[in-house]
Amino acid sequence: MNLGLIISIIFIVIDILISLWNSYNAGQTYRARRTLGAIFYFFGGFLPMGYMVLLALTLILGYLGYLSFSTFTFLFSFSFLFFGLTFIIWGIIATVTSAMAFSRTHSWTSGFITIYDAVATVFDAWEYISGFFSAWKSVRRSIDSSDFSIVDVIAIAALALAIGFLITYVAFKEGMKNSRIVRTWY
Repeated sequence: MNLGLIISIIFIVIDILISLWNSYNAGQTYRARRTLGAIFYFFGGFLPMGYMVLLALTLILGYLGYLSFSTFTFLFSFSFLFFGLTFIIWGIIATVTSAMAFSRTHSWTSGFITIYDAVATVFDAWEYISGFFSAWKSVRRSIDSSDFSIVDVIAIAALALAIGFLITYVAFKEGMKNSRIVRTWY
């Protein structure tokens, strides 16, 4: 098995677990602050999970030979363009929220998480900006290719978002069920 494929699978599994954790926490936050909980769920749980499921489906279907090369390239490049921007937005939200928690608690763990969120957001923004035009060219080339299938793209994207929604919504509802209302955090 290819080392790159193994590393990709490891990152997908880690990101899926983080998305589940974010969805669960968004459910707990939703009980106290509905709008903030919904934003946390959408940007921290649902979209990242949809992205990870889309990547997993693309890898599996591409590896099994069910996708043309141009459709495979389009799914990866377009995912980078769309979901990369949502990761930057989530990073800003997470950094601001962590900074607010640090200003209230003055805990070293909150400070560490704030610094980590800020550095990760800057790194994600740098990666997005530096890879934007390359991904955009790949999207354009894929669309112009003769073996590109928009039906496959729509079907895989819809399936990935549906699976991502179902998984994260269950975690979100579980977080709501197990939440204690804490209004002083945000």
